[in-house]
Amino acid sequence: MAGGGGEAGRPYELVVFGASGFTGQFVVAEAARAAAGGELRGALRGAVAGRSREKLRAVLERAAERPGKAALGAEVGPLLRHVGDAASLAAMARQTRLVLNGVGPYRFFGEPVVEACVENGASCIDISGEPQFLEGMYLKYNEKAAEKGVYVIGSCGCDSIPEDMGELYTRDKLKGG
Repeated sequence: MAGGGGEAGRPYELVVFGASGFTGQFVVAEAARAAAGGELRGALRGAVAGRSREKLRAVLERAAERPGKAALGAEVGPLLRHVGDAASLAAMARQTRLVLNGVGPYRFFGEPVVEACVENGASCIDISGEPQFLEGMYLKYNEKAAEKGVYVIGSCGCDSIPEDMGELYTRDKLKGG
């Protein structure tokens, strides 16, 4: 998301896939807020991706209204991509360093995104809290991701926060040896 060159031939630092979905809209709004607040090290070089150009534009317009940054739509490109179209996912992964995947449930729709990212040299982050999916992606793609120098990070954020908070609470409240 931070500016600064990026890899040759990759116009985006970040693509939010599923940007018009429930979670994706929040991610786009937060990225816009961070960009408007000067929290990034440079310009926002990102894109939003999904099935509907109209919905993606609406998400960009709403995100631009919040920080009062009317030009957000011009800075962030909408990409038409579908989880059922492997070629479109591969093209998305080749255009960015990082895909934030908000398209779930992941046990049905997650693997094509992970595969496209790993095969095309992009890191992939999602919010899956689905243990079987997370384990399967680790077992199937971890070695190749390491060879390509990319990361596949599941359960990042939403679904992991309650468990993390429970762990911290337990650590702080239980007195043990």
